[in-house]
Amino acid sequence: MSGQQSQEDRMSDLPDSLLYHILSFLPTKDAVVTTVLSKRWKPLGLSQIILNFDHKTFPDLSTLSRIFKSFLAKRRTNLPNLPIHSFNFTYHKYSRYRRNTEKKFANIVNIALKRGIQNLILDTKMELPSCILSCKNLVVLKLKSLAFNNVPQVVVLPSLKVLHLERVTFLHYDYFLKLLSGCSILQDLEIKDLIVTTYWGVVGLDKQIETPLWNLVTANIFDDFVPIWFDWFPNVERLHASLVLKEKFPCTFDSISMFHNLTNIELIIHSLNFLFKFKCLIKLLQHCPKLQSLIIDERITASKCHDEDWEEPEIVPKCLLSHLTTCSLRNFIGIPCNVEWLCS
Repeated sequence: MSGQQSQEDRMSDLPDSLLYHILSFLPTKDAVVTTVLSKRWKPLGLSQIILNFDHKTFPDLSTLSRIFKSFLAKRRTNLPNLPIHSFNFTYHKYSRYRRNTEKKFANIVNIALKRGIQNLILDTKMELPSCILSCKNLVVLKLKSLAFNNVPQVVVLPSLKVLHLERVTFLHYDYFLKLLSGCSILQDLEIKDLIVTTYWGVVGLDKQIETPLWNLVTANIFDDFVPIWFDWFPNVERLHASLVLKEKFPCTFDSISMFHNLTNIELIIHSLNFLFKFKCLIKLLQHCPKLQSLIIDERITASKCHDEDWEEPEIVPKCLLSHLTTCSLRNFIGIPCNVEWLCS
């Protein structure tokens, strides 16, 4: 027996669970091709519960849509009760017929949702299909580059536990608030570089989500321009955020509730005023009685600060006296008395 045949035999001898795992890293089109290898592989390609569709493996969306429907039809015949666990879709090809492309994309997503998917990962510059915002099965939703141009009056995502948004565009700030308000049991939130195309003005800064995200455990917020209030996640345990602090735009620290469960904070703080930045930090620490780890990465401090400008806080945050075990200051630009106070 040749060395190549031996390798093929060894692969075929692996348990189904391991082969499924290996195939889950391939584009679905390539995974299906493995069905021609042998009878052992034939059911594996059609039995994939993690589907990956990428524009790199299809000439256009029409072809992708046709193959996707054909794939599901074969599954329906051979494996009628097999659900789709995860659906990953990446598409960044330019089309002159954008409206038609948007319809095909919405149709693909709608078909996938009807198969009971729990994890949906989309990376495309097209408009978000509204059917996603009322899906009762979704547990994980990760969106990149999509646009929220039309959001229903009420968003209902009762099973969603993980929401990641990167470079997502909202026509109105209210659409962003509606999305969060519809995630009643959310546990993991990641936000990065959101865009709101309609200027909300000063009036919009005090808008809130309908109900705080009581179940949120982890929050990663990397957005310097869209207002996000810490009060939205009062029970958070791990907070990693990048903040732009301005004295006329203090929404993040304007009103802070007590964070009884917060144990880990990592903040990247952008501010031109060191003293204002320090006051905001102290205010936050006063509301984190169980904090154990504090990491501060300081950015953009232009104003000069002298010892005579320093006002020592009247109250030392409780966490600094009891639970705090790790404190790291990166790119710190301050005055000697700041360091003395933090280390005392």
